[in-house]
Amino acid sequence: MSNLKDIKPIVSIADDSLSYLLMVIAVLLIAAFFIRQIIKSKKKNDKQVAIEKLQKLDFSESKSVAYGFKKYAEVLCNSDNKAQFKQINNDLEKYKYKKYVDD
Repeated sequence: MSNLKDIKPIVSIADDSLSYLLMVIAVLLIAAFFIRQIIKSKKKNDKQVAIEKLQKLDFSESKSVAYGFKKYAEVLCNSDNKAQFKQINNDLEKYKYKKYVDD
C-alpha cells in the first residue's frame, strides 16, 4: 500500500468560452450591420426607379404612356413643378379613357 500515490487536489481550469462566445456574437452583429448598410445603399429608391421607368416608356402606345407618365411623374413631382404636372396630366386625359386613341 505504500506504493500508491495520493490523490491530487482539484486544479482550477481557466474557462474563457463565455468570453469567446460573446466576442463571436459581437463580430457577427457588427458584420450583419455593415452588410445591411451595403445592401441598403445599393437598393434603388423610388425616384431612381421612376426616372428609369419614364425613360423606358414606349411612345408608340399613347394610352400606356399617359398612364405610365402619371404614375411615375407623380413620384418625382414636388411643390415647384406641381402646376406643370397638373397641366400635363390634364392634357393627357384624352388619351387615358378612350378605347382607341387617334394619334
